[in-house]
Amino acid sequence: MEPSLKALLDRQDGVANVRQLDHAGVTRQALKAAINREEVLRLPRGVLIDAERWQNAASWDRHLLRARGLMHGPLGAPESTVALSHHSALALHGIPFFGVDDRVHLVRTDGRRSSSDALVCSHAAISSRWVQSVDGIRVVAPMRAAFQVAALCGVESGVVSVDACLRAGATDDELIDAATAGGYGRGALTVRVVKDFADGRSESAGESRARWVFSLLGLPEPVPQAEIRNADGEFVGRVDFLFKDQHTVVEFDGLAKYAERSDLIREKAREDALRALGYSVVRITWADLAKPVLVHAKVMQGFALAAA
Repeated sequence: MEPSLKALLDRQDGVANVRQLDHAGVTRQALKAAINREEVLRLPRGVLIDAERWQNAASWDRHLLRARGLMHGPLGAPESTVALSHHSALALHGIPFFGVDDRVHLVRTDGRRSSSDALVCSHAAISSRWVQSVDGIRVVAPMRAAFQVAALCGVESGVVSVDACLRAGATDDELIDAATAGGYGRGALTVRVVKDFADGRSESAGESRARWVFSLLGLPEPVPQAEIRNADGEFVGRVDFLFKDQHTVVEFDGLAKYAERSDLIREKAREDALRALGYSVVRITWADLAKPVLVHAKVMQGFALAAA
């Protein structure tokens, strides 16, 4: 890749905008050559992304690359009133999201609305009090952005991001302020449901989704992150969910929960200790969450085993 173009992409975490090329000393010929050699990916609105970084990026990281590349252009200029919103803002804040689309979402603070296209989805304007700066890029505050996701994408998506905001240190006052701020249109009811259901004790997107699935299935409300102790009061383990009256533990198995063989050995010993106390132990996965009927069957089987 031409050195000036590579330097521009490297200092901006793999993204740039064509509006930056002249100032960086990159010619249009150099850009065209890099695109033809598949070293650089060009998206609408002049977004440029290092092709190798794009290829190796997870879906949420690709969203971050798109959003950053867009805001390196005219929309991110100092005089602009545009800010990233919804999950595009959450990507900059490092807040997890789920069940969202690929477009970059924007709002303005001048009472106007930008145009939408294949790359960008523009929303009604909001007050500037909700806009912050992350790495020099204007973004909607995390809790407000999380409720925007709820209004747009549904309760499950909202619960994942609002739980994550609480887990990251957001206060109950911030939760209520963002939820009652208005401007959610047809998603206002969804926002109220998410506000009442949110719980910062969920330690991952998978646990947040599991709580919502339990609720949809009409299961008893479990205690998240419950501590289990034996008859002598000695600590046995902390579990993802405890259905206390049913004496059933439910653990969510994420992709990276057991990085080493020693992790598996410790988990097996902990599970044996829980069963020795009379608890049944149920494990659910990402794949199970996509089919709630499987979750229901597993949990009910756990209830039956504990009762027996």
